[in-house]
Amino acid sequence: LHDALPISDTTSEYWKGVDLSPKPPVLPLPVKEERAKFLLPDGYSMEAVLTEPKIEQPAAISFDGNGRMYVLELRSYMLTADSKGTLEPVSGISRWEDRDNDGVYEKGGLFVDSLVFPRFVLPYGPNSILTMESNADIVYKFTDTDLDGKSDKKEFFTDNFGRAGNVEHQQAFLYWGMDNWLYSTVNAFRVRETEYGVIRESTASNHAQWGITHDDDGKLWFQGGASGVPSYFQFPVHYGDYVVKDQFAPGFQVPWGAAIKIADLQPGMGAVRQPDGSLNQVTGSAGDDIYRGDRLPSSLYGEYFYGEPVARIVRQIHADIKDGISTLHNVYQKDSSEFIRSTDPLFRPVDMATAPDGTMYIVDMYHGIIQEGEWTPVGSYLRAKIEQYQLDKVIGLGRIWRLTHKDKERDKTKPRMYDEPSADLVKHLEHPNGWWRDMAQQILVQRKDKTVTDALVKLVQGNSKIESKFNALWALEGIGTLDSVLVKSLLNDSNPRMRKMALWLSESLYKSVVKSF
Repeated sequence: LHDALPISDTTSEYWKGVDLSPKPPVLPLPVKEERAKFLLPDGYSMEAVLTEPKIEQPAAISFDGNGRMYVLELRSYMLTADSKGTLEPVSGISRWEDRDNDGVYEKGGLFVDSLVFPRFVLPYGPNSILTMESNADIVYKFTDTDLDGKSDKKEFFTDNFGRAGNVEHQQAFLYWGMDNWLYSTVNAFRVRETEYGVIRESTASNHAQWGITHDDDGKLWFQGGASGVPSYFQFPVHYGDYVVKDQFAPGFQVPWGAAIKIADLQPGMGAVRQPDGSLNQVTGSAGDDIYRGDRLPSSLYGEYFYGEPVARIVRQIHADIKDGISTLHNVYQKDSSEFIRSTDPLFRPVDMATAPDGTMYIVDMYHGIIQEGEWTPVGSYLRAKIEQYQLDKVIGLGRIWRLTHKDKERDKTKPRMYDEPSADLVKHLEHPNGWWRDMAQQILVQRKDKTVTDALVKLVQGNSKIESKFNALWALEGIGTLDSVLVKSLLNDSNPRMRKMALWLSESLYKSVVKSF
């Protein structure tokens, strides 16, 4: 309703103190100059791994078993202040490789083109992905059969999956959970492919918009959107919709972005921190990652990260767990700061991921407007700010950054999991980087290779780290050789994490017995 207030209504708090005098336009910076605008903790640095003109308006990334990076490119997003052309079939999903292993992705291009605002990209086999378009209801599998780098085969995967409406409010982020089910935001169900076809089960509502990740124990963490905070994370989402009060520490909703001066904030002047023009309360969030890599300081391992693109920040969140309830804290709140900030008003962090090289990648849409046209009508405060700084002119760009630390070099081992025998994939389950463990598990499940059963059981019963045992157990579940005797033995394990995991695994055994009658 505030957006409908005319500029002449200066009595409103919405307009109080607003400066609409002519200003120089905000102009995009070269990649090196944007890099200099980042404000990072000591020892950290940002390296560009893929930028425009190779990609346009990236919104999410995902890696396949050979380390190739798929990029969801929303090329139709906010090309004008009125969001004209949003549903034109000009977006796509590209795939990229770092052939010379110099840390920069130089080889690639569009894997699927001519898409209508695609909702997600999930690698699903050696040369396949799953995706769907906006205002659609079907998830399709796209495959490159002739290995030319572009899909040439389109297959039905599942339906009854989407909903129509504003592109900010539709389902997104199809995600492979540790339990071998596929989850998405918005949808209160999960799906998985079986010998009987793609099946579905109901879950709680995840209240999420843009982001899903999981921790070492397989619990999913969903990211909100307009709320500006994580949405569902207390319990496994398939157990029910439990409301937990006071799950955010005091002050959690207050962001501490750098001074950007331009105050282009949809809620109006009431959301502006004076005099620096930054955001004073979270209003949007996008992308998330529980960092589980091995090439950043160990203090980051297991921490939750997400982007607030309106505030131009990436937050580091620590969960304080007491009596089974998590209270989330902004790690840098005590310093009135954030993990990553930028003084460049075009920095728009919309996704992040633990990478195969052990670091964390951050997707920067590098865009002028980060609010869909429904909330930028003529006469609104945000529209006035867009026109004042000509933010609608900054389109078609995008940068993907690697976060590194001076004390650890990135892992230059190139994944080749699709080319490896299953026995070697079992070895990857003991890798210190959680991405390697997860991907090895997923490929074993996709292969349904029962010959590795003994090796997986040996790993579970041996002296490996408990995180490796978790992936091995779910690999057994996924290939159909999880044994009830093994699971019962784990119910008596001395580690409560393992006992909890055994209970979760037992659900699959119960269902398989019921199905057999």
